[in-house]
Amino acid sequence: MQARKLERAQADLEKLRSDSRRRKYRDAWEAVLRELDGAVKAAPNGPRAAEAALAAARARADLWDVTRSPVDEKAAIAAFVKVDDEHRGPAGAQALAAALGLATRAGDTSEGASIARRLADHYPADAKAFVGPIAEKEKEDEKENDDDGDDAEETAPEPEAPANPPSKSTPIVRAVKDAVAAITEPEEEPATAAKAREMRSAALASGSSLATQLGLKVRRVVVDAGHGGKDTGAIGPHKVREKDMALSIARKVASRLRSLGFNVIMTRNEDRFVSLDERTRIANDARADLFISIHCNAAKRRKLEGVETWTLNVASDRYAARLAAFENAEADRTVSDLRLILADLATKANATDARDLAQSVQSSLVRTLRSRVGKVRDHGVKQALFYVLLGTHMPSILVETGFISNPAEESRLKSTRFQEGTAEAIARGVKDFVDGRRRLALAP
Repeated sequence: MQARKLERAQADLEKLRSDSRRRKYRDAWEAVLRELDGAVKAAPNGPRAAEAALAAARARADLWDVTRSPVDEKAAIAAFVKVDDEHRGPAGAQALAAALGLATRAGDTSEGASIARRLADHYPADAKAFVGPIAEKEKEDEKENDDDGDDAEETAPEPEAPANPPSKSTPIVRAVKDAVAAITEPEEEPATAAKAREMRSAALASGSSLATQLGLKVRRVVVDAGHGGKDTGAIGPHKVREKDMALSIARKVASRLRSLGFNVIMTRNEDRFVSLDERTRIANDARADLFISIHCNAAKRRKLEGVETWTLNVASDRYAARLAAFENAEADRTVSDLRLILADLATKANATDARDLAQSVQSSLVRTLRSRVGKVRDHGVKQALFYVLLGTHMPSILVETGFISNPAEESRLKSTRFQEGTAEAIARGVKDFVDGRRRLALAP
């Protein structure tokens, strides 16, 4: 009973997340929340109780993303903390990580520090894993500023790109990081705790808006052409290979992004095999601000057509699981519970930006392609467990540019007109996303 209720509620939640019109209305969210709460109550101690409770808490965090109401923030954080109270272990660690990410995005420093202490107390290894990437990123940003943006692989100055969406608050994140350090470092170092209090006070005393504090510049985008080399990806009915279409479109995306002022790095620029882990490493080592992976879709039913954009999620419905299984085939391994926890810790702070980036790209794809090539089916924004997005330190999306298994769409994918329209749409979606975040950062 609980399993059926949970799966139905999760399906309704995914539909709501991908519906740009309905997701603006509170009653739609409350209806889904009632479904998820019902799944929890159906079997409070059942085998999927923790999953149901965590899903309900995350849905409340999604509602806060829409309303930005302090009441909704408190309700979501309370729900996450309750998951840890009742389901200590992997679910509890994921819940606290999500609560910490929410408090950080909301600018709630005192709440964030409290959750950080709880996370450090209950799951010290995971707490360190959460603050580690943040510390590394800050050091890299400082070094980059000292070097004045001079990269070994670049010979000319980078063109200035549009301002970046707020993704990390220096004073707030540091306050949280120091709060964790105060718990996890040896007791004979009292200066750490004093520094944490100092940083928290500075964050609270700051008179500038959170958006201004968080405003960074998006300068570097990694464009990932899916598959390659021995990994052909999907093959269409007329033998068109996904790896070839993905590379062709990715090159065009890179060219258009560069024309818009972005510095672009490609994970592959030729027909060669690059492992999924290596793609993630390239993005992280490049200190990329955004990661975009280009693919072509495939299905057993050859009539399926359309475009869709994906973000990372560790719990997906059956369709998403099937697609992820295909795109992850090269990995030839399963994801451990620990890796899922660490991935959630590393990516949760970017979840909102990733979803908004995906929505911007998806809307641009549908709008542009319909004006260029005619009817295009909009499958919306979805979530699945894609290895290539797992562990990236920046907002990351995967774009399925069309169904190569559909003969008509296979022919479309080969055409220069479709590829150029797709590339222009993706680049424009990125630019629209960044411009929107810039306006937010500059708002009084």
